Amino acid sequence: MPAGISDPNTPNNSATDSDAITFKADLKITITDGKTTAVAGTKNTYTIVASNLGPSNVAGAVAQDTFPETLANVTFTATQSGGATSFSPSSSGSIDDTVNMPRGSKITYKATGTVSASATGSIVDTATVTSPNGVPDPNTGNNTAIDTDTL
Repeated sequence: MPAGISDPNTPNNSATDSDAITFKADLKITITDGKTTAVAGTKNTYTIVASNLGPSNVAGAVAQDTFPETLANVTFTATQSGGATSFSPSSSGSIDDTVNMPRGSKITYKATGTVSASATGSIVDTATVTSPNGVPDPNTGNNTAIDTDTL
């Protein structure tokens, strides 16, 4: 206030705005082996990509792929971009990682196994990524991916 002028209502001279911080992350997974048919008794390689499209970072997301029984001796490697952490860089068997994924990050798994020599019909592989409690995913339609090959 300028000198000599008084304010008759000083309680209204300040204001506070308080906003609750919320999180939201669109997690996405894709899977492909680049083909629509597989041959029994041969190796098959899948590329599985888990991504965080944002807008928030996620700690504790789960990336999974329980490979079908007709795919034996599965091994995989994983790499990341964008700062994702806590994933298995290599292992055998199913993928079951609880990961931290900053917005814009992704984890790329390359999994190879042998299709059972006695397999018939088709081989179906399903991968999922799920958001932890407290971080809503606005688009759960892209949290599951399926690759189907006719044998």
